[in-house]
Amino acid sequence: MTTDLIPAHTRVAAKRGFIRTSSQSFSSAIPTAAIAVVLSGDWALSLGLGLAGGAVTAVLAGAASYFSILSQGIPEDYATATPTA
Repeated sequence: MTTDLIPAHTRVAAKRGFIRTSSQSFSSAIPTAAIAVVLSGDWALSLGLGLAGGAVTAVLAGAASYFSILSQGIPEDYATATPTA
């Protein structure tokens, strides 16, 4: 008898959701940082703030996806990709 509250396949799906969502979110930091560099005179500060802000946003978005999948279960669209064994 297992004492896990969350099934293993749900935990794996949550980790994949974290990686997917944080990667998608972080990809928007690159053009945002480039725009900030163009609009301001200090390229190093703009680039640093843009990438730092993008990284924080990516981690928060990934965490939201992770906890959403853990609390609500695997979304229907992803349920067919989950192994049954």
